[in-house]
Amino acid sequence: MERSPIDFDDVSPIGGALPAPEDTPIVVVDDEPSVLSFLRKVLEGEGYPVETFESAQEAFTRISQGGIALLIADIVMPDMSGMELVRRSLEEDPGLSVLILTGAADTESAVESLRLGVDDYLQKPISADGLIESVVRALRHQAQADYRDKLEIWLRSEVKRRTDEVQQRSREIEVVAVATLSTLVRAMEAKDPYLKGHSERVARLCERMAQHMGFDAQDIEDVRTAGLLHDIGMIAIPESILHKEGELSEEEYRQVRGHVEVAAKILEPLSHIARAVSYIRCHHERLDGSGYPQGLRGSDIPLAAQIVGLAESYGSLTERRPHRKAYSSKEALDTLNASRDVWFEARVVDALEQVVKSEPEPAGSQPEHPGSD
Repeated sequence: MERSPIDFDDVSPIGGALPAPEDTPIVVVDDEPSVLSFLRKVLEGEGYPVETFESAQEAFTRISQGGIALLIADIVMPDMSGMELVRRSLEEDPGLSVLILTGAADTESAVESLRLGVDDYLQKPISADGLIESVVRALRHQAQADYRDKLEIWLRSEVKRRTDEVQQRSREIEVVAVATLSTLVRAMEAKDPYLKGHSERVARLCERMAQHMGFDAQDIEDVRTAGLLHDIGMIAIPESILHKEGELSEEEYRQVRGHVEVAAKILEPLSHIARAVSYIRCHHERLDGSGYPQGLRGSDIPLAAQIVGLAESYGSLTERRPHRKAYSSKEALDTLNASRDVWFEARVVDALEQVVKSEPEPAGSQPEHPGSD
């Protein structure tokens, strides 16, 4: 069931309402028996459970056992001062409410009690009505603080829950979007018998090279995604250019080079694959600056983009084209080895060699196309 924006059942007491007196145990400590007797009579008359102590140390031992809502303490006591008792008690239980009793006005003690966080500073003799008023005020203050704390915890939890839900929905939408685009790539390649399955083979090669080079799981997935979608920008290239058997004109080659930027624009809304998109944009860059679209050099080219670029080059060489037969794995590797530290870092070329040699069949092997030589 849809939860309300604020489910106050989770943050009771409502608005900091006071708990019942019988649920509010009070410890009273004073070295004067007559004062203890008076305080017990007044408080028990209002329904509060009361425990009285003439020793501050005994009172602290009881407080440290837990379950006390309010401490009422005299300042002057023989074994431990009221201020010391308050300090130690609040360290033990920061949620404890505290009232201080004093026989004479003492500015220094009043200031110290405020510093410690005491709820009220009461001068003897105190009336029954004044005592109950101070007790209720202190307990209400504590109930409101508890309420705020619970509300803050609930709000943080609710914000996290709803944020997680939004992120999960966003991830689900983005996964569907990638799957849809992958289907589009497969449909585009299916129209060309020479390209069928190309992107999936490149993606698999990218994945294995990244694994071989020690990439972590998320980086491997980003590289694999880049390999899968690296040619989606080809959708903007006329088929007459893609299927041309002869040499491309300068204008035609310019259009082909533009496919990486087209791909980046298509994929840009998918923020969760932003790194994969950057690899796609750079996968035709080369170490010596001869690549495109920006002519990046050396370390300016992401290592993952080099993996995609090399996997794509190997995939293309080992696939037939209208104007040539497919290279064997050895021929393709020999050709690409010539680009070591010129187009691609040596370690990327090494990774390709190791992965290809571990394959039972060449990565891009295809049956001969009808009509090929």
